[in-house]
Amino acid sequence: MINQLNIARALLVFGFLCGLTSLLATFNHIGDPAYLVQSNFGGGQAHSWYHALREAFGDIATILIVLYLFFASDKVRQPLTWWICLVLLSGYYLPYWAGMPFVEELAAPSLRAEMNHIIQAFFALAGLFCAKPAFFSSIIPANKESAE
Repeated sequence: MINQLNIARALLVFGFLCGLTSLLATFNHIGDPAYLVQSNFGGGQAHSWYHALREAFGDIATILIVLYLFFASDKVRQPLTWWICLVLLSGYYLPYWAGMPFVEELAAPSLRAEMNHIIQAFFALAGLFCAKPAFFSSIIPANKESAE
């Protein structure tokens, strides 16, 4: 059935699917000698691989939680869970751009990567905001609750 929530779900899933190339690139950094840090780094040259692994699994956890909240029953879709989705997606997408104005090296490595980041964030966040009524429609007015 086509309704606003299902459109929102489709936008979210499309955004996550577009982001799979970026997620796979993160996994591919692990074990790649090009992603070693300087030999005088006290944490070991392969420490950057550890951070790539942490990032990749954190991204997977975010994706799974947001998908669960979008596809769960009406009882799960509450205002608080919408705000949780917003915080999770902000944490997922803001690092793409948050450092760039301050440290040029924190920008996407190519125009193609930048476009991928923009597309995946746009569709996932569009899905989140499109779904907002489905998360807020179950609010029980205080006077109705006290009357029962």
